[in-house]
Amino acid sequence: MSMKRLSFLWHFLCPAMLLLCIGLFAAPARGSGDKVLRVSIGMTDIKTLDPGLVTTTQDMFLADMLFSGLLRFKPGDVSALEPDLAESYTLSPDGMLLSFKLRKGVMSHPFRGYPKGVEITSDDVLFTIAKNADPKKSTTAATFQNFVASAPDPYTVEIRLRQRVPTPERAFANFRTGCIIPRKAYEALGERRFKTRPVGTGPFMLSDYQPGQKIVLAANTAYFRGKPKLDRVEVLFMPEINSREFALSSGAVDIIDGSKEQLWVDKMKKAKGVVVDVFGPGELAFFNFNVAKAPISDLRVRQALSLATDIDSLRLFKGKDIAEEICGIVAPVMPGGLTCEDAREAGVGHAYDPERAKALLKEAGFPDGFDMTIVSSERAPFRQILENVQAQWKKIGVNMQIDVVDHSTFHTRIRQNTSPVVYYISQRPDANEWLTQFFHSDAIVVKGKAPITNFSNCDTLDGLIEQARVEVDPAKQQSLWKEAQVRILKELYALPLYLQLQVWAHSDRVDYGFPLKSSYTTAPNITELTAKK
Repeated sequence: MSMKRLSFLWHFLCPAMLLLCIGLFAAPARGSGDKVLRVSIGMTDIKTLDPGLVTTTQDMFLADMLFSGLLRFKPGDVSALEPDLAESYTLSPDGMLLSFKLRKGVMSHPFRGYPKGVEITSDDVLFTIAKNADPKKSTTAATFQNFVASAPDPYTVEIRLRQRVPTPERAFANFRTGCIIPRKAYEALGERRFKTRPVGTGPFMLSDYQPGQKIVLAANTAYFRGKPKLDRVEVLFMPEINSREFALSSGAVDIIDGSKEQLWVDKMKKAKGVVVDVFGPGELAFFNFNVAKAPISDLRVRQALSLATDIDSLRLFKGKDIAEEICGIVAPVMPGGLTCEDAREAGVGHAYDPERAKALLKEAGFPDGFDMTIVSSERAPFRQILENVQAQWKKIGVNMQIDVVDHSTFHTRIRQNTSPVVYYISQRPDANEWLTQFFHSDAIVVKGKAPITNFSNCDTLDGLIEQARVEVDPAKQQSLWKEAQVRILKELYALPLYLQLQVWAHSDRVDYGFPLKSSYTTAPNITELTAKK
């Protein structure tokens, strides 16, 4: 048998063998008092666990257990912000000075040379802020370059803003770059090793990592909020939904990353001993049209693709429990969000008109359409929608080839500015972050000063975004955010499709420890309160 054939068989059989071993040896009997939580997630591996660089679901899910912020979003409810590593904070009346008082005695996880960890002080906060301001070490460098931090003493941090921004304290909550990194641990491990062997202050700490198979987190018994009720959390990589579903039904795992499809939700709601979690905040599913690449650079082509997209059918395909209507980039529930009524009044409401789309393509010099290739994640929410749109666009002569890659590779490829269209699913906590990270020229992938997620190469909205950022009148600020979105839709830098809610499922033996309403990690929060019955 050829080596190629053996490699294929190993790739196919290894996940099945792992699942069999889990089912035979790891799944305890109901009511046994098992304190190991097993989670299967639809990814092939992690990308990075450095919170300054995390972007994917599995990475954010794990980082949430490993790290703490100065503040934290209340578990299960992102509408509430509360102290975390900081015991208190204040924001000056002019919104230009943040002051944090740190808890004393908070210890990091142990690492080489420090068997009891190190105490977290203002020095670690200053280190994290400096790291986050470096575009090579952070996904939100533009945000942190606005902060000038100082430490009057080991437990006080003062952060002065160069420019006023709305709710600056949210940048220091326990989500992605808001997580605090222990300086000594990062320097001891080094930048490369920290990505897979991170040291934080969260309720769980890294115990074992088997690439492509699983990650094991052990309880941090010295956690400042109290010893976790679980002994450890095992996160298993299972790309196939059928494998995850079987693992849950057999008792081999306790929580799974679900399928964002209505049929799957309806089916799992009928499964014995299973609870389906559908929660927010919704992630915006949208197309980013790369105006730096022909023929997408022609507005008429972008208009044709928009008119050829049947958004209502895409929402119907996703399902009533999962896909919510959205007409702007910022959801209406957020300050500055654009409602569908706002969009219609501004003349940028979406319409489905394939015949008009064909006429526009002919006018742009493409009477027979054109060919293009875009990259897609292997994950069903990406691949399935693109296959649906592929059929829609084919009706107007646009032949879109889909290059399907693993999710981590997808995130790398779309940041290389090679794809004419990027289908992205994401969420941001406020209008400023949405507009700054996706439509400010600093954020243009590859060539921006702080490249992150401006896949459209939009460079005409900087003044408006910056004006809104520093506006002190809330009503005027929200009006500017709406104006920016109207211009985005007129120029079709992006086409919003729907808000996609999160879908997970867990055994009825799992008690999260709080009601699960929303989570910025796109996954359930696992905290010191999470337990198994």
